[in-house]
Amino acid sequence: MLKKVDATEGALLKLIFIYTIPLILSAIVQNLFHIADKAVLGNMAGTVAVASISATGTITELIISGAIGLSTGTAIVLARFVGQKNNEKIKATIDTSVLLGIGLGSVVAVAGFFLAPVFLAVVKCPAECLDGALLYMRIYLAAAPANLLYNYGSSILRTLGDTQRPLIYIILSGVVNVVLNLVLCLILPKKVAAVAIATAVSSIISAFLVFRRLCRLESSYRVSLRGMRFDLEALGRIVRFGIPSTVSCLVHPIGNLQVMTAVHSYGADVIAGFSASVSVDTIPRAFANGFASATTTFMGQNIGAGKSDRVKRTFWYTLLINFLITGVIGLFLFGTGEFWIGLLIGRSSDVAIVTGITRSFYVTLFMFVYAINVTLSHALLAFGYSFITSLTNIAFNLVFRVAWMQWVYPLKPEFETIPQCFTVSWILNMLFCTVFFAFVYWRYVKRGVCKRI
Repeated sequence: MLKKVDATEGALLKLIFIYTIPLILSAIVQNLFHIADKAVLGNMAGTVAVASISATGTITELIISGAIGLSTGTAIVLARFVGQKNNEKIKATIDTSVLLGIGLGSVVAVAGFFLAPVFLAVVKCPAECLDGALLYMRIYLAAAPANLLYNYGSSILRTLGDTQRPLIYIILSGVVNVVLNLVLCLILPKKVAAVAIATAVSSIISAFLVFRRLCRLESSYRVSLRGMRFDLEALGRIVRFGIPSTVSCLVHPIGNLQVMTAVHSYGADVIAGFSASVSVDTIPRAFANGFASATTTFMGQNIGAGKSDRVKRTFWYTLLINFLITGVIGLFLFGTGEFWIGLLIGRSSDVAIVTGITRSFYVTLFMFVYAINVTLSHALLAFGYSFITSLTNIAFNLVFRVAWMQWVYPLKPEFETIPQCFTVSWILNMLFCTVFFAFVYWRYVKRGVCKRI
């Protein structure tokens, strides 16, 4: 039987790693299978095919991530109730979250099919990539109900302390993805469609496995097809803490729309190189987001249990560990960037490789700043200040980046100016979050003040 993590009892540092390592591995494995899509296309179809699916990246992130954002509300609310051992509210939160995920996924699938051409026109997808991008996007979004069910379900399992099963499920579905990638690319003439179908099938498999596990939870809050209830009070709590996170999830891709429009103007080779660098970044991001997730869950459970000492120690442990590990990985990947980027897109385009390395200098090398940001943001979420995290995301990941592309980029319209906006926005975000969190942390340490769920 797999071990569940109780954040309120036991050796804290050990528990953080027990909780976080499967979470990180799950994200890495999931990202590796997405990277495999690009690698297969890069070596079997060329940079135009890679650029076709890459051109959809910001749009699909905007649509899917926005819908997934509410699952953060589920994690925050559920962590408090787990700490309080309130089984009735745990059950209501779980049922409502599962139904919410399926419902949102269905809306995304329908809307995405009809609006895909509009979205691709907004980001000025190059003509040579348009047909492939449209095909990939429609197939990918058709699996949105399964995608969201997996994400909401795995968020529930992780908050309950089970981080190992989501890892197993994503490995199983990912293996299917890779096998189907290779088989379908050999059979189907449209390689982009082959990769999209493989991704959709793997999403359905992972969703099925997560849902089956939810149906086998402890009897007090087990999911049942006949017994599931949509609880408006639970929805209100999820929305209250999830909407700000949803806004944050939306802000990132919206802020990048103008960035990616500028990237697309340089052609397929630059798009492919930029995308390859983004794929490399998923590794340090997995570590950063994993420890950040532990911050929310461990702090949230201990806030609910009234254990202030464990709340404080959780924050400092996750912040320092995240800074060191993510920083070292980012440095390593930047130093070996040419190898990884060449592996993903092949060696047929020197322009693509140089583009990827240039972006890595301004982004991958500064992943330690990203790690600090997400840890501070998730700590604020645990304290109940989700609204503030939304404001900072809007200010630095949307307003600042739009302003940069509107006024700074035209002054120096070179590719190198584009990734610089990520670095500067991260640093400004970090400075603001540090000041605000210092105030929130001081209130909690000195006065025990914390927002209620």
